[in-house]
Amino acid sequence: MRSSSASDNNELYGILEKRNINEVQFGIEKRFKTWYGNAVYFANDRKTLGYKSKSTSMTEKGNEIKTEEGQYWLDLLYVCEYCFKYYDDGDELLTHEKICIYKSKAPGRIKYASPEYTIRRVKGTKHELLCQCMCLFTKLFLDNKSVYFKLTSYEFYIVYQNKSTKPLGFFSKDLYSYHKNNLACILVFPPYQKMGLGTLLIEFSYRLSKHEGLISGPELPLSPFGLIGYLKYWSFAILWCLTEGELSGVAKVSIENLCEVTGIRVADVIMTLKHLKCLTNDNEILLPAVRKKAKNYKVERGFMIQDRYLLIDD
Repeated sequence: MRSSSASDNNELYGILEKRNINEVQFGIEKRFKTWYGNAVYFANDRKTLGYKSKSTSMTEKGNEIKTEEGQYWLDLLYVCEYCFKYYDDGDELLTHEKICIYKSKAPGRIKYASPEYTIRRVKGTKHELLCQCMCLFTKLFLDNKSVYFKLTSYEFYIVYQNKSTKPLGFFSKDLYSYHKNNLACILVFPPYQKMGLGTLLIEFSYRLSKHEGLISGPELPLSPFGLIGYLKYWSFAILWCLTEGELSGVAKVSIENLCEVTGIRVADVIMTLKHLKCLTNDNEILLPAVRKKAKNYKVERGFMIQDRYLLIDD
């Protein structure tokens, strides 16, 4: 049984136990199913999108939020693939995309520019509506995504293909994080998954925190999918550091050494080394096992983020 406080939080953040929107039309050409429910899009009648209704929000305290088996509040949500504004009518989306300001010019400042990808820093203070709409969209694909308002204390790092203004994915960063986390939320949008973009964004988040002189990591707890992605990155980063990088010629390496060089937190380093079966019960790193694992991870290929394309000095 859920506590009353948990129920209140679910109502506040629009969290549902079942999907309430069947599919998303993302731009003109992309259509796919949602993964999770999101009540925040709707007014009290569960049919009208909130921006079209003068009634109170579905998330106002006291309103009951439920879905019924096999029943959707909306069969198809139309979302602009440039700014994430949303509609329940395809013609409205077509009209909007013709004049969307982010179609001709992506927001924010470029912080990484390789021949293939560009990462832009978008401040919640300057592009609040875009960031809010993007967070609402994200809630359809992350079950633990909560924040979609009061985004002025967040920065968003959005990845684009070079010479394109269509966002592929993003991560957010809480500027006032008590634990100095380098990432609050990460999502690669469904049409662009399995392209290595999650790893690209995670790598970039660590480049930012290392540039700030921090040993850091993501906001906890991680979702199951998030943990898989991070274990993949942490494993690669640690194995590369020990076999190809700064600590490759060192006879004995401590966990603290690894943290300083990789920028990964102590707990995350220990968990990863245990996952790799490269750590003794006394927290001694088994370097022979590390070298063997490194071959499986093909660490010689190096990282996706290349220093020469970084633009993070300001």
